[in-house]
Amino acid sequence: MTIYHGFCLRYLSEELLRDVNGQFSHEVKRLMVEDFYSAAHAPTPEGFQRCVESIKNISVEAYNWIMQSEPVHWANAFFQGARYFHMTSNFGELFYSWVSDAHELPITQMVDAISSKVMELIYSRRTESIEWLRRLTPSMEEKLEKENLKVRTLQVLISGGNRFEVRGDTIEAVDVDSCDCTCKVWQLTGLPCCHAIAVIGCLGRDPYDYCSRYFTTDSYRITYSESVHPISNIDAPWQKGSSKLAVTVTPPPTRRPPGRPTTKRVSSHDVGRRQLQCSRCKGTGHNKSTCKEFLLEC
Repeated sequence: MTIYHGFCLRYLSEELLRDVNGQFSHEVKRLMVEDFYSAAHAPTPEGFQRCVESIKNISVEAYNWIMQSEPVHWANAFFQGARYFHMTSNFGELFYSWVSDAHELPITQMVDAISSKVMELIYSRRTESIEWLRRLTPSMEEKLEKENLKVRTLQVLISGGNRFEVRGDTIEAVDVDSCDCTCKVWQLTGLPCCHAIAVIGCLGRDPYDYCSRYFTTDSYRITYSESVHPISNIDAPWQKGSSKLAVTVTPPPTRRPPGRPTTKRVSSHDVGRRQLQCSRCKGTGHNKSTCKEFLLEC
């Protein structure tokens, strides 16, 4: 099985804004990041190129940076694996926040605290999924329904064999047997795109049969079918009467640094943070009260 390494869009966009020179306004930076995300989500090379050309109109340096940042690792148009709607590593950040109560505990208590949280999570998700009556999980049902709403405006033509031509805003070719559509959405997400759903409907088949098994309610329930078993308190390893002497392990000698110790992680740069703008000279990085710019009076 081949594993492909995908880059996190959030950190890439932050690095892009740090590395690109030039004084860009907050609005221009926001548009640049939006185009960058659009380029990453574009399913085809043509769509990717349209988005990066928009960035090129803002900054040639930013365009060159993007083209040299190995899009094969972060752009849907070139990524060889499947990211299943995950384009960032935010789930790692969420897990870190989820177990924040255990950060300052000694290692044994930390493991016990995390184990207890995982135990409760597995139980709650298993219990919640019992009430699901659809074949897909609720979030995937919603995504499939959005694609299904687009079908009414599409026209399906038989191309030959198992290949079909679907006409709408664009003309796409669909191969049902290989789960392939030229729009690339089906291959990238694991859910049939609107073009595929249109063809599947013409064939009198069920779109659910063409969804990735990872999105099914049954697979979700199997994921949480096993429990984390509780562990009772274990007495000291050396019981009374043992011939071996207990060894007390003490922490290494350290010197406490001056100042108050930090308790939070060092956060990354905030892309959306607005710079101060002076209402007097319209410059950035300061306000009117600290402005030192000499202005000629009219």
